[in-house]
Amino acid sequence: APAAPGVVQPGLVKAGTQLSVQPPAERVKALEAALEAEPYDLGAWDARLREAIQEGKAEPVFERAVKQLPFAARIWAAYAEWSEMQDSAMALGVYSRCLQQVPNMDLWLSYLNFSKRHQTLEEVLRSYGRAIDLWGSDWRAAPVWSDYLALLKHAYNLKQKKENPDAELQGKLLAEDPNPIDTAKRTLKKELQKVQEEFGRAGADISDSEFLRVTEILKIDTEFVRKVFQRCAGASHSTMDKLWLGYEQFEKSQGNPAMAAKYMSEHMPRYVRGKAAYKELSQLGNNMDFYAVAVPITPKTQLEQKKLFDQWRAMLRFERTNPLQLEGEELTARVALVYQQASLACGFAPDLWYDFSAWLDLGGKQEEATEVLRK
Repeated sequence: APAAPGVVQPGLVKAGTQLSVQPPAERVKALEAALEAEPYDLGAWDARLREAIQEGKAEPVFERAVKQLPFAARIWAAYAEWSEMQDSAMALGVYSRCLQQVPNMDLWLSYLNFSKRHQTLEEVLRSYGRAIDLWGSDWRAAPVWSDYLALLKHAYNLKQKKENPDAELQGKLLAEDPNPIDTAKRTLKKELQKVQEEFGRAGADISDSEFLRVTEILKIDTEFVRKVFQRCAGASHSTMDKLWLGYEQFEKSQGNPAMAAKYMSEHMPRYVRGKAAYKELSQLGNNMDFYAVAVPITPKTQLEQKKLFDQWRAMLRFERTNPLQLEGEELTARVALVYQQASLACGFAPDLWYDFSAWLDLGGKQEEATEVLRK
């Protein structure tokens, strides 16, 4: 079986451990001893999981790993992606257990890719809607915005053509991007293709008729698409220019130049601020390990933990300056999301929790602030 993400090759352990290439049984025995001596030894967990995958007995070891490291996003992602090779329902169960408790963008991207491979069109669109609600403000959210809008634009165009056969001639249709569900199918790894063929899985129906049916169910109309475009234009991510041009075309396609100009002028300032903020955030996040796992601070780990904390503190310091000029709860929620992400890598740093609590208290979230201190 192929290795899951973050799991090293069999027989090898990350630098700093004493294990060398040995027979499988000896490797497992040594790794178990290492984990008993230090349950937070991430290198030993990586290698032990890789051995378990090679043995075909991965599930119990993954369960032990997530019990010991319940907020380790990369181990949850590896568990879910390994499970997908066994059964899609099993993988969905793993994602269902971790998505709400582990605030990690990469874990959500893993889930969205799973959704595109195995779920219905309606479920895919609902999943993207939830992802936007949770992650739309994050500076790394460009893939989520791009895929979601690609699906919405296709649905919108089909609805326009159904209601008006001359929509294309009248310039009512939007420029489309490749369908992300179709792309996910075409780029499917050979191992997963084989699994899908064995179980007779075909993935989502993305026919025009299915898009129209789901469009009616989810009420994807002009106002729905407008609100998503406006939210996207007010965020801060790497594809803002392309998606802004898409929004501009959308408003112009409505046939009311005065109204289009009004909407564009209203949202242009935040779009400009978002671009500037993204530039700064991408520099602050350069070389940051977003799959890093918090471990107790010891003489062995303190340098790496301090480096992670300093990186997250710099990002938090910038976010708290409110570069997007947000108001009230929107600002509180945006910065809180960054604190939540930082806690995955720096959860044993008391100052992080104190600062997080103080931020929530400042935003009028006293109950949430008290709950953070209890952690």
